Amino acid sequence: MKLEELIDHSHDEVNEMLSATESFSAFEDYTDFKILLIRRVQFESGRLGFKSEFFLLKDKDAFYYDRGSRTFSKLSKSYIELVRLLDEYYKNNQKIITAYSGQVEKLETDLFNRNLGSLFMDMWFDLKKDLSKLENYYYRNGIVYHEFLKVMDTYFGKHKDEFKDIEDSIQFQSSNISTLKSRLDGVHHYYDSIKSDRLNKTLLMLTIISGVFLPLNLIVGFFGMNTSGLFFANDPSGTENVLLILVVVLLVCALGIQILHLIDRFVLRFILGRYNFYKNISNRVEELSERFRVK
Repeated sequence: MKLEELIDHSHDEVNEMLSATESFSAFEDYTDFKILLIRRVQFESGRLGFKSEFFLLKDKDAFYYDRGSRTFSKLSKSYIELVRLLDEYYKNNQKIITAYSGQVEKLETDLFNRNLGSLFMDMWFDLKKDLSKLENYYYRNGIVYHEFLKVMDTYFGKHKDEFKDIEDSIQFQSSNISTLKSRLDGVHHYYDSIKSDRLNKTLLMLTIISGVFLPLNLIVGFFGMNTSGLFFANDPSGTENVLLILVVVLLVCALGIQILHLIDRFVLRFILGRYNFYKNISNRVEELSERFRVK
């Protein structure tokens, strides 16, 4: 059935909607007929994509547009069949969202296990991009479907609850998308923390190495000066003495840092940190006990 056989006006506007390659969800009320254009989610060649489904609603009849033959076919059970098709679309959407949830969970697991591959950020960016697309899709989709329910409510009859359930599904799936985006932002935050921690450890190591070898370089430079009266200049064992000094300085620098670290970790932190921590808790508990003590 051709478009001209179904409607008497607005042919150019409707044909423009039908021919659009990137049609967004829309609901148009032309008084004697309505246009419902719903986008649904699908995968095309392993990538996220969208497909537009076009319905023409006229009185109690519903027509589906086949883009292949460019013709309309009447739904035999009218709005009963329409709600079944819409329900199928959003069930398929939920399967795709569940698949994205699995990918986000896998990314979280890899992060918590410190199994960060070189493609971690590429995977994160692809997920972020697709979830942002889905969020925009559901935002517009929800507005369009709500308008459709408000205008066409009187035509649904006893199937009104089924159409309402689909709106609830749209809101639930939209909420899932927002949650996944939040989890993905959390993953990126933890990833940055891990990278910063590794960078700090690297800088600390470089600082320690510089601190250890700086005195050695100073000593070597001092004894390498071509000046008269230099220490050990006329001493037959001068070279051995200088080497001994270098070894002693190296041991003091290396072991001294470790000793300070151990003192900080097992002595100062235990005596000062833990003591104050537990003392504060004990004081708080005693304060509450006094307040609620039965006299």
